[in-house]
Amino acid sequence: MEQNEETPPVTITVRGIELGRARPEIVVPLVGDDHETVLEQAQRACETPSRVVEWRLDHFRPDHADPAAHRAAVLETLPALRGALGPDRALLVTLRTTAEGGQREISDRNLLLLLEELMTPRRAGVQALVDLVDIEASRDPQTVAQVVEIADRSGVKVIVSHHDFESTPSEEELVAILRSQRRAGADLPKIAVTPRGPRDVLTLLSASLTVAEDNAGPHIALSMGPLGAVTRVAGETFASAATFATAGRASAPGQLAATDVAEVIEMLRP
Repeated sequence: MEQNEETPPVTITVRGIELGRARPEIVVPLVGDDHETVLEQAQRACETPSRVVEWRLDHFRPDHADPAAHRAAVLETLPALRGALGPDRALLVTLRTTAEGGQREISDRNLLLLLEELMTPRRAGVQALVDLVDIEASRDPQTVAQVVEIADRSGVKVIVSHHDFESTPSEEELVAILRSQRRAGADLPKIAVTPRGPRDVLTLLSASLTVAEDNAGPHIALSMGPLGAVTRVAGETFASAATFATAGRASAPGQLAATDVAEVIEMLRP
């Protein structure tokens, strides 16, 4: 989307990666269920053009039903994962609940404990090991506010997300969701919806353009499944700051291979 030269887009930057200006970033999810598999997937992700890696914590250690045991395992693996990604790739951590397509349930309290541990730098003056965290908009508003506060204090950016695996709401509803996520403190609001026909894909793309005109910061807008695949490669034209692609197993319907997405994005650059 073209921006007025006098009003450059509002962007966010993590590890030198500017989100919200021109070419969308490719995010590769890691969905391994143990330490070794996560590190193997991280290595494959580093062989793609992706500069942002998402660690899907809900897939990790499914044998640890107890939140404290799961949290301890996550914190044990985090330094090794950070080291495997190197200094130039950003790390997004996400615990997606079953209601929004994920693999784990967790209370607001335990989620807050987990994200606070992940976002807190190991010692003063040192950057946190994670760069972005995702929290679902459906969470208790106080929990979302606390995550935003801790993230701001720790220099971590926040994605507030909404997923609809049944349908695509109206353009007005999609715009309202993205704007409400921004008001809740999101640095990067995110919506992912399910199209039932081609016009639903147009609705999602139009909503993305409408929100971009606010020039309040970057956002992510995706249509899932085969029908929505075009939205995963057309972000630069329709103002979505990032897309999700695979280096192996997918984490959501319709994800394409990261290398293919990178090629098509370059082909479609306006």
